[in-house]
Amino acid sequence: MTSLLLFGGGTLGALALLGRLRQLWDLPPEFDSLAAPARAMGATVLVAAATVAVAACAVVVVAVACRERGRLLPAVFGDVEALLPRDGAEGAWAAVLSLNAGLTEEATFRLLLPLLITLAVGDAPLGMAASALVFGLAHLYLGWRGVAATMMAGVFLSLVYLAAGNLLVPVAVHVATDWVGLLALPRLVGWRRLGQP
Repeated sequence: MTSLLLFGGGTLGALALLGRLRQLWDLPPEFDSLAAPARAMGATVLVAAATVAVAACAVVVVAVACRERGRLLPAVFGDVEALLPRDGAEGAWAAVLSLNAGLTEEATFRLLLPLLITLAVGDAPLGMAASALVFGLAHLYLGWRGVAATMMAGVFLSLVYLAAGNLLVPVAVHVATDWVGLLALPRLVGWRRLGQP
C-alpha cells in the first residue's frame, strides 16, 4: 500500500502539478528526439531482449537445479525469500504486488523522473540514464548484482517505452517479468523458502 501511495499517488500528483497528466497516455514531446532511434531499433531490441530473457531463464533453471544438488550457492539475487509466495493466497497477493509494481514504477521511472530531470537540465538522454540508475538503486535489497540487473532492465524498459510511445507496453513487460519471477519460476523450478523440505 505504501508503494501505491508513494509511487502511484506521488507520480500522479507531480504530473498534475506539471500539467502533464496527458503524458500517462502520450510520450512527452521532450522525449521525441529519443523516440525515433528507439523505434528504428525496436525490433532488434525486442529480439535481443527476448533472447537474453530466454537465456537468463535457462541459467536460472540450471543454477537452481545445481543448487538443489549442493553444487552452487543460492541462485537468486539478494533477499527475495519474503516475496516468494508459500500458498495460493500469497500467490494472489504476489500477483497484485507485481501489478502494482508495474504500474507505479513505470509511471515513476519511465515517465516522471526522466521528465523532471529533462525539464531541469534540458538533456533527455541524461534524464533516461539517471532514471535507470535510480530504478536500480531502488532495488538495493537484491544486492549489487540485482541492482546492476535492474539498472539494465530499466534501460531496456526505457527503450520499450520510447519505441512504443506510451506506458502501456513497458507496464505489461514489467508486470509479466515480475509474474514470471515471483509466481512462475519458483513453481517451475521448485524454489522453497529456507528451512522447508
